[in-house]
Amino acid sequence: MAPNNALGNPTAARLRAAAEGRPAKSPRRRRASGGSQPDGVRVASSDGFGAGATSMIDRSEVAARGTGTAKRTPLDEFEAAARADGLVASELRSFWTCVMFLTRLPCPGWCDHHPGYLMRSMAHFPLIGALIGAWAAAFYDAAASLWPPLVAAAVSMAGTLWLTGCFHEDGLCDTLDGFGGGWTKSQILKIMRDSRNGSYATMGGCMWVVAKAALLAELGRGAAGAGGASVWAVGGSAGAGPCLVVAQCVARASAAPLIYCYAYVVDDEDAKGEYYNWFGESRRLLGLRRVLVALATAAAVAHALLPAAAANRALLVAAGGTAVAGEYGRSVLGGVMGDFLGATICVLELAIYLALGADTTRADPRPLLRLALVVALPQLYGGWRRWYERRQGIAAPPPQDC
Repeated sequence: MAPNNALGNPTAARLRAAAEGRPAKSPRRRRASGGSQPDGVRVASSDGFGAGATSMIDRSEVAARGTGTAKRTPLDEFEAAARADGLVASELRSFWTCVMFLTRLPCPGWCDHHPGYLMRSMAHFPLIGALIGAWAAAFYDAAASLWPPLVAAAVSMAGTLWLTGCFHEDGLCDTLDGFGGGWTKSQILKIMRDSRNGSYATMGGCMWVVAKAALLAELGRGAAGAGGASVWAVGGSAGAGPCLVVAQCVARASAAPLIYCYAYVVDDEDAKGEYYNWFGESRRLLGLRRVLVALATAAAVAHALLPAAAANRALLVAAGGTAVAGEYGRSVLGGVMGDFLGATICVLELAIYLALGADTTRADPRPLLRLALVVALPQLYGGWRRWYERRQGIAAPPPQDC
């Protein structure tokens, strides 16, 4: 709120006059020395707060102070600048920001990693993912014409890792180390800040690479065209190449709904904490429409390449995995963060390959039920133990900081 002298309202003088039982005098406005005042300028008289005859404030500044909008936040400044640039230019910059963020491809000089444009670029993640998948498929088909499917899968993965700079894989390893070795949120964040790889990251990363190579080889072996290459057809593609495009696209569509639906966790001790503070404060830049654009892009790419049944299977697995990841992140961290989003994309990519390569005709419910029971046993035991400790009044020991 603006001070009284800035608004030209001598409230203190009126209050003193009322307390002393004498009529309040109307304040006189004095002109400052130096001639007439410019239009739109008010002169405040002295009112006991030290404002003299030379106090001048522009009307627009007075109005801004009175409404609390005298100083806009960086987010407000960004939105104003984006509107001034125009819809096409702003969206083009968001697209190139996405390209710069997800790949190592050269980008225009006027493009940078501005967090505002990065937030808006989440709508383009599936499209850039499809382009990354097309790059990987080109490597796979070329290698499959010379070598067996497993070698072609390795060549394709090498090309993809070069293009993306192991970006999401780095998030996967950090998340495995943090969630595997930390017991509390502070411990998890501290471990994830450490640039060194631990046991969980090493073993989990190796297992992810081996599983992806084996699945791509199996997908390529199961439906290969001439020379072992993929079969490309609208709504009827087969082989590892189309699966690469769909998986890379659909998995990256998880980022937009996760950021939109869950709080973004910021580690203040991280060197990039100030940069990522934008994500916690600027979710309105994403908006529901951009989330829907991302989801629609993923669905369109999947149905354009794969048969309807396979496309729906991939989309269903990705949707379920995204929901599970969001709830898991909320229960452990209170939300999601960059490394966790990268890990989610890696896991969903692998889950999509599993869904597309699964032979449902061989499915036997009995082993699946046994697996569900084995996985549920630790959770059941943990719940029973917490109930027993509460009933007996046993206090759990405080977690030790690592």
